[in-house]
Amino acid sequence: MDGQGRGGIPPGALAGLKVIDMASLYAAPLAATIMADFGADVLKIEPPEGDLFRDSKMWPVVARGKRCLALDLRSEKGIERLKALVAQADVLVENYPAAVLAKRGLGWDVLSAINPRLVMLSLSCFGGTGPYADRPGSGTIGEGFGGLTALMGTSDGPPMLPSVALGDAVGAMSAVIGTLSALYWRDRNGRGQQVDASLYEPILQIVAHAGQRWEPGRSPERCGSRLPGVLRNVYRTADGRYVAISASTARHAADLVALAGGEGDDQDARVAAWIATVPQAVLMEQLVARRIPVTPVNSIDDMLADPHVNARGSLVHVADDALGDLALAAPAPRLSETPGRIGEVNPPLGTDADAALERWTQG
Repeated sequence: MDGQGRGGIPPGALAGLKVIDMASLYAAPLAATIMADFGADVLKIEPPEGDLFRDSKMWPVVARGKRCLALDLRSEKGIERLKALVAQADVLVENYPAAVLAKRGLGWDVLSAINPRLVMLSLSCFGGTGPYADRPGSGTIGEGFGGLTALMGTSDGPPMLPSVALGDAVGAMSAVIGTLSALYWRDRNGRGQQVDASLYEPILQIVAHAGQRWEPGRSPERCGSRLPGVLRNVYRTADGRYVAISASTARHAADLVALAGGEGDDQDARVAAWIATVPQAVLMEQLVARRIPVTPVNSIDDMLADPHVNARGSLVHVADDALGDLALAAPAPRLSETPGRIGEVNPPLGTDADAALERWTQG
């Protein structure tokens, strides 16, 4: 190759990687989307009637940059066509119950025999082993089971869920790490492997910080936006806007308290009272000048108008004829030589499995 992809765009870091996405819902398809963003050739398998997200604004999140193919995996013909594709694939992404895959002859033992170099990403809420392996679940269930929900909310209120599908997104990113690790091992040893990814275990990586406050029989309690021992909170400014501050070092905390008027019994309350007298823009200027970590609490509209977000292209406004206005996060992290990019946001549903197999066979 000449180092250039279509339209003079450099090929992505994962160019040439053949991925089958036969998953549904959010987390597992998002893992395949991340690989597509970085250049993988991802073939999304849909039921004949189309994916359940196809007519929603979730569709670009779970399908962008992919080619889509209708296969009936409840039929013998559809299963055999999938196996033919698996024989040519590098990665298979799935989130089916293990019993369903075994019944259809699509378990790891069968597919790895067809293609010993295959990396099979199996993503579920509770993982593929243990007494809860067969339980259904989503990122929300992973958040609750993994201890995050218990820590969210105020001390005098109930546990809370985040307003976004946090568990699904974090689970997808963790699953991609596992998949790329398996591919690296395969390229040195010649054999694929199954990646057993769960949605609750990545949550444990988030909750691990609270483990610093744990003692046997005394789990950490909810503390709102605060963290014990750290001057950190969300504060309302004089013009009715909000900032988030994390003065996590002694120097940061001392400077912030000095700006607020000096020491007191409740430093957080003193800081909050001072910030309530200062407009957001003025406060930002003062704290940035002191190199105290601070940010406006941004909405999506705020970020679309922000000069830093625009300079980096971090959030992209896309208008699709069928799906309407979309705000899509650009691929991250950034690679200096092979940056990721957002592919077609509304790929059509194809029906020619033979053509898809021929394309892959020809490389």
